[in-house]
Amino acid sequence: MIGVIKALYRTQLLSIKGIWYLFCSIRLVGMNLMALLYVRQKLCPRQIAISENGISINYCTLYTQSEHLAAQLAIHCDIKPQQKIAIMAGNHNILVHALFALARLGADIYLLNTELSATQLRDINNNVHFDWIIHDPEITWLPPINNLPTYHENQISVYALLTALPLTHQMKIEITHFAKITVLTSGTTGRFKLARRSGQAQNFVSPFFQLLVKLNLSHYRKIYIATPIYHGFGMATLCMSVLLGATMFLTRRFEAPKACQLIAHNKIEVVTLVPLMLDRMLTYSETRLQSLRCIISGGAPITATLVKQVLDRLGRVLFNLYGTSEAGICMIASPDDLAVYPTTIGKPLKGLCTKLVAKESAANMRNELYIKCAWSTGGHYWVATGDLADKDADGYYYLNGRVDDMIVSGGENVYPFELQQCLSMHPKVKDTAVIGVDDEEFGQRLVAFIVLASDAEQTEAIIFSWLKTMVARYQMPKKVIFVDELPMTEIGKVDRKKLRQLLS
Repeated sequence: MIGVIKALYRTQLLSIKGIWYLFCSIRLVGMNLMALLYVRQKLCPRQIAISENGISINYCTLYTQSEHLAAQLAIHCDIKPQQKIAIMAGNHNILVHALFALARLGADIYLLNTELSATQLRDINNNVHFDWIIHDPEITWLPPINNLPTYHENQISVYALLTALPLTHQMKIEITHFAKITVLTSGTTGRFKLARRSGQAQNFVSPFFQLLVKLNLSHYRKIYIATPIYHGFGMATLCMSVLLGATMFLTRRFEAPKACQLIAHNKIEVVTLVPLMLDRMLTYSETRLQSLRCIISGGAPITATLVKQVLDRLGRVLFNLYGTSEAGICMIASPDDLAVYPTTIGKPLKGLCTKLVAKESAANMRNELYIKCAWSTGGHYWVATGDLADKDADGYYYLNGRVDDMIVSGGENVYPFELQQCLSMHPKVKDTAVIGVDDEEFGQRLVAFIVLASDAEQTEAIIFSWLKTMVARYQMPKKVIFVDELPMTEIGKVDRKKLRQLLS
């Protein structure tokens, strides 16, 4: 508790001014995302809030412009409380303005993956029935409903409303509370699920305080959000940045060279990303990452090799987080934890309950992780995460792949993640991904894609020979394919669709 109090004092949230502005925000803008911005712009109006492509916006300007945009959206688009507004956009300041403006209007916000196909988007709309879709201009495969581009040269857009002249008369916006923010889970697999989370502040107080203390976030003022904001991880980082009064550095698309240059030039202290992004940056230039004091990795399992590289080259700055779209952050592994248990996702946050539920017979045991906490979509009910996991004698958890990744090969249940873990232990393998494919003889088989370490030479036969002593016969891959690098989605995970295209 002492650590929380000290951290809150550093961010001014526990000061007399901070508490006063919090009460004022509830009365003036309501209990929603905009309240965070109201408090922050009062505490540090000239602090840079967003830095994008060399252009900076301070907190006072961000708040004023977001209020202006809310009024424009209400008048020109007739957006009202509890309307369902989808957003499909990359990381840029127009997206951030739109999020705060829609929250101010009390709209229910749905953050959608920009890589959704037309069919997937249509199916989601048939399920939700959006009132509006706000989208980047390159996204043209939209269902026949109201839509508003973030930017457009010839028609009304969010940017046009944002830069429009102020209204001649002051428009009074209704005070609203607890608007919902919904993220899409598994959006690129075709098996989407909407994770609706209430905007009630008390649901996020406990995880926020624990993150604040465990990651020493109150010490930092420059955060690079490398993951898409439409992903739960990115959205959580945006909220955290505003609460801290930090500068958010945004790039529309992640590219390792540009990311390293951005970090070095601005002496960025914190970055949120997924392991594949971290691996790309470390490979490109570890010297440009020396300003980082807190690397927050999540969204996918991390390898022991990558953990060791980061700890050896950058010091004890790496945190491995586990979270779900339904509950946000669930577990944290500190640098000290990772030094001893390199692949752990840590231990559950206080207030979060976990249990492992057997998925198969005792002879072939696999356990699915279930969670329960006040801040999840399930409330006080158990929620199946879809992740396979184990717990060691010291209480640390480890991921073992996804339940829905399992294939049946020759009558045996086979998990791609197990072969992937094994291959990552090979001294000549830098990175690897494994997928299941149809097979006439066995029903399904595994295919392994391997990125070799620099200057390493291996053949499929050598890899097969090495694997024979490491895995069971039914886990052996049908084929090994060597690639220069693994394709990556916008979220930063391995793009398995593109891997399948390499097989055709």
